[in-house]
Amino acid sequence: METQTLIRTDKLGRAKCEHCDVMLEVSEFHVFEEIQCPECGKTTTVPGKLGDYYLMRELGRGGMGAVYLARDAHLERKVALKVLNAKFGRDPSFVDALLSEAKAAAALNHKNIVHIYSFGQVYEQPYFVMEYVEGIHLDECINPGEAQNEEGWLGIMAQVTKGLILSEEVGLIHGDIKPANILLNEQGLAKLSDFGIARFGGDQEDRILGTPLYIAPEKSRGKKFDARSDQFSLGATFWHILTGQPPFFGKTSREVVLHRFEIPTPDPRQHAPHLSKATATMLMRMMAVDPEERFPDFQAVRERIQKILNRFEENRKKKALEEEEAEKARLAAEEALNQKKRMKKRLGMVACGIGVLVALGALLVFWI
Repeated sequence: METQTLIRTDKLGRAKCEHCDVMLEVSEFHVFEEIQCPECGKTTTVPGKLGDYYLMRELGRGGMGAVYLARDAHLERKVALKVLNAKFGRDPSFVDALLSEAKAAAALNHKNIVHIYSFGQVYEQPYFVMEYVEGIHLDECINPGEAQNEEGWLGIMAQVTKGLILSEEVGLIHGDIKPANILLNEQGLAKLSDFGIARFGGDQEDRILGTPLYIAPEKSRGKKFDARSDQFSLGATFWHILTGQPPFFGKTSREVVLHRFEIPTPDPRQHAPHLSKATATMLMRMMAVDPEERFPDFQAVRERIQKILNRFEENRKKKALEEEEAEKARLAAEEALNQKKRMKKRLGMVACGIGVLVALGALLVFWI
């Protein structure tokens, strides 16, 4: 057995090279240690084994556990494996709740939601087997001080909202929406991941699950919650992406959470003055401390996003029309100028001709 920083795995004696599939002796190396393949010369990572999955490398970590790129030992396909800390697995009621909610999340068949394949537990560590998406997490796109493409990000936000409309219909709350849980593949398709800690709304929380920067006020207090709690987190997520700054600050997680109760919902234009008033107003409404002041549901959020996007399209068409009219005016002015030049040239030629005739007439008179 090999004990890792976060999780416990089985250590392998032999494993495939990631690049050439040659079997390597790895018993003397630590799990996730990088070694050089003697066959192809490339660097490969020593995998660990958790149940029926070979863990290839860590993709990210959080307060509850970590996510790994893994390979299904039977189906030979890549998957993302979210492994929770063993302390969560020692609570049978919590594991039962996870299993129940994982079943519900697995039933969410939507292109904008990362699909959950399976759930299990090894060494008291609950884990979720999820669809592996090759792409980037949105937390990698946060650039402080750099103006963002508002229309482009609203389009991505609209995609995520479509998936959340479906989860809201079945009463399933994600519970931890944040930039790191939104993936964007090479085709520009956005997928919301990590429904593993999703909960059915309406009950109070025994544990406070969520990320301090984005968690809804009612969830942070352990009060009743619903889809509007996810709405708050989605608003805070895109507030952060569009401004490059987190909406709330503090030296500790507690201070960060308390900050949202101490000040009015901040205007994102304080950090990103280029943002439209419509987008800023929408984000602030989504992040209202009182859930009753937020949008009634995700369908309403999606309609508001689409309305803003329609304005961008209308403005683009208007600008294109103005540019077309300006180009027509420029061409007309250019043609008028050319016509004037041609007329001046013709008048010059006529004057020149008359001058020649006068000269010839004078010469003829002189000769006579």
